Amino acid sequence: MSALIVRVRTAPVPTLAAVAGEIDLLTALQFCDELGALPDGDVVLDLSGVRLLAAAGLSVLLDLQDRQARVGAQVVLAAARPLVRRVLCMTGLGRHLLMIATIDEAVAYVADAARARSADPRPADGRCVAFPLTRRGFPRLRDQRGRMS
Repeated sequence: MSALIVRVRTAPVPTLAAVAGEIDLLTALQFCDELGALPDGDVVLDLSGVRLLAAAGLSVLLDLQDRQARVGAQVVLAAARPLVRRVLCMTGLGRHLLMIATIDEAVAYVADAARARSADPRPADGRCVAFPLTRRGFPRLRDQRGRMS
């Protein structure tokens, strides 16, 4: 009999979902429901307890990644067993789903990426560092009356 357990921790960021058991046709709907309930934002999936990952589970992972990508977040798979990594690599999904060896490294990676995304590119003193614009490189525009501006 297939069994699946998903434990979710949403604070501190990123969301960490620990998955244990078998992800197959019998548990895919439960897996979909559990991952569908995750908040929008970066997610680390701890797959260290996953004994089996079937095609139905792959579809759920891709759906989660697509949903999170739409809000500018990412999904990182962490601590996957060799069998799970082999399934992801053989199906080609290993190129699309980021896999990191340990949970701590995955959480650190996501936290660093989130800091980089939210970093304000302006200097701390508020000065403008843009180069001054000149009209030389821009075509002249006509106003509504046909005059050149």
